Amino acid sequence: MIRPSRVAHLAARFFASLHPRPLDAPTLAWVTGVLAPGELHVWEGLGAADRAESVAVARRVEAALEASDASDPAWIAAALLHDVGKQASAYGPFGRAVATLVTGVAGADAVRAWAEEPSRVKGRLGRYAAHDEVGGDLLRLAGARAEAAAWADAHHRPDHWDSTGIPPGVCRALARADGEALP
Repeated sequence: MIRPSRVAHLAARFFASLHPRPLDAPTLAWVTGVLAPGELHVWEGLGAADRAESVAVARRVEAALEASDASDPAWIAAALLHDVGKQASAYGPFGRAVATLVTGVAGADAVRAWAEEPSRVKGRLGRYAAHDEVGGDLLRLAGARAEAAAWADAHHRPDHWDSTGIPPGVCRALARADGEALP
């Protein structure tokens, strides 16, 4: 069951993705300064709406961790890169909405298992539902920081956070900045 606050978050993302604004030059320069070349290459594969959302999440993480001992550029990179696996499904806003509904009805584990299906429809649905694992793989192949790949791989699955090597407080800050439920 999807929490009402998550539904509101997803609805807001949907409407924002219909007419995304391109990022301005200073924001792009900031992203370029944070990400390593391989990471930037993967990030550039995101659509405009996903890039804008990743920057918003990263700025929230930056603000949350700025005053703590946990401030580290690796966490900002992890925030920028957490959803890079979404590009593998090649869905736009409407396809994502349908995929989210299918996942909610059929169950996340069942739909994630479809990622390797030869069926074009089931395979795309599965890759979208498993975008966290797909993103982790993309980042590892690109030579990204281990922390960024680990967070991309685990960000929707709190039961995997302990295996990331990321401090628990940072995991919570990353999840909170992305509108995720906290365990």
